[in-house]
Amino acid sequence: MGEVATAVSGEAFAALADNLGHVLESRALLCVIAPEGVRGEAVVEAALSRCDGAEPVMVTTDAPHNLAALLDAFHAALHLGVRPRLLADAQRAVETELARRSGPVVVVRDAHLLKTEALLYVYALWSWFQERERRMPVVLVGPERIRSVLRRPSLASLESCIFVWHRLTA
Repeated sequence: MGEVATAVSGEAFAALADNLGHVLESRALLCVIAPEGVRGEAVVEAALSRCDGAEPVMVTTDAPHNLAALLDAFHAALHLGVRPRLLADAQRAVETELARRSGPVVVVRDAHLLKTEALLYVYALWSWFQERERRMPVVLVGPERIRSVLRRPSLASLESCIFVWHRLTA
């Protein structure tokens, strides 16, 4: 478990790994709620490193946390170079690259900071992959505040599709 393991107990790490296994098997949505001072995305990445075939795509946006910033983050995480100016072209490049990979697992750090349009894109991306033969799991990571963000009426579809809500404990 290394350096990240010091942030959570072995029991908490094992519980997350177990939930990740279920989410990877079902190719579902997981929401990880991390306590203050715990880098939830790092714990998720460490747990994913133990899962055969999982290829984490760690997405971290910069302010203003809108759709353009999210696509910039996807382009960086997927090593696609400079994002095309047109958002539709950027989306197509992200979707094509994710479809090309054998076992992508999208992990969105600080998901609570994303604007509604960006969260809707994450949901649309996950939904699009659900219609394909190779479905793709998505992990949203954030503090307790992520619950209230996902309760926005415009995000009801996303919230209702979260398969597991996992609370990390220090």
